[in-house]
Amino acid sequence: MFTIIARRFSRSAFCGKQITIAYNNIDVVKNIQDREYDLIWKTIDSSRSDIKNTDLKKFKEAFGDDFHQTLTLVRNTDRIVATNSHVVFRPLDRNSDKENVVFRGKLWISPDVTGRQIEEITARQSYDVGFSVGNHSMAYATNKTLASYKNMTGSTEFIEKYYVSHYDFGDLCLPKTLNTEGITVKNARDVPDKDILDYDADIFKYERSKYVLGQLRDDFGRVAYNENGDVIGFGAVSTYPSGECCITPMYADDIRIARTILKSILEEMTLNTEKYWRLKLYSHDHFPESYGWIRPFLKTMTHRTEVYKLMCDHKQLGMDFSKVFSPFHPSNCPM
Repeated sequence: MFTIIARRFSRSAFCGKQITIAYNNIDVVKNIQDREYDLIWKTIDSSRSDIKNTDLKKFKEAFGDDFHQTLTLVRNTDRIVATNSHVVFRPLDRNSDKENVVFRGKLWISPDVTGRQIEEITARQSYDVGFSVGNHSMAYATNKTLASYKNMTGSTEFIEKYYVSHYDFGDLCLPKTLNTEGITVKNARDVPDKDILDYDADIFKYERSKYVLGQLRDDFGRVAYNENGDVIGFGAVSTYPSGECCITPMYADDIRIARTILKSILEEMTLNTEKYWRLKLYSHDHFPESYGWIRPFLKTMTHRTEVYKLMCDHKQLGMDFSKVFSPFHPSNCPM
């Protein structure tokens, strides 16, 4: 049995030492508080270039009780050996015929861990929030974790492949001959919530309104309109203390709109190589333009590396990938 407790950290176990994990030497924490958030940051996230130390709290606030973060620690210590997060996406009211989607986000297991039971432990945590075969479950899997995913869901079916590209800011440019005719771009902070949420609801038919508004209005966000005042796209670039910047997301009716939105954002940011390090872009293989749309902004060749497959155990998607040039952050959303 798992021990689920309110944590009082006592002695610390030294990270870096190999340890065999089993059911009888762990504590599992589900009610994450400030102390645990700090521990996650110090142990895992502070070494990442694409996260802020306030992000986990922000995600929890956005998704509320539908955001499930689980820590596995060595018993009676503050040594984290695994983190496992899930989001339960509920259909919007106008899509009440659809079922909830359980999305497994970031699963991290310490490289110091040995023993087969850690996989069983994290799988049990996923089952506890409804992530299982036939239960409308989705997750990102790497080539290394495909076997584990199959054991949990009985399937290796995937919707599409996801890729990542990194471009140094010194290799970026602002295109001089971009056709922006008929497109008006506004700061996401200056437009009604409804404009953003209605457009998102046509693409992703599940509730995530607080998350979307927060992401679009956090750093550099834009909403694009046509001449009739209809929303035709939105996009954002998130910036991090490391100097890394990430396009999360870029949704648009067509490639010309996506490029116009990015141009507006980069004009405000300026291509300051002392302030910004590199631009990160997630793309997918649903349609070729998800990869090549950024080309006018580059002085170098486009490139990408496969990082995930979006796994799914059902076909009732409620998702329109044809407008997704770049998704929201894969730790929190399937698109």
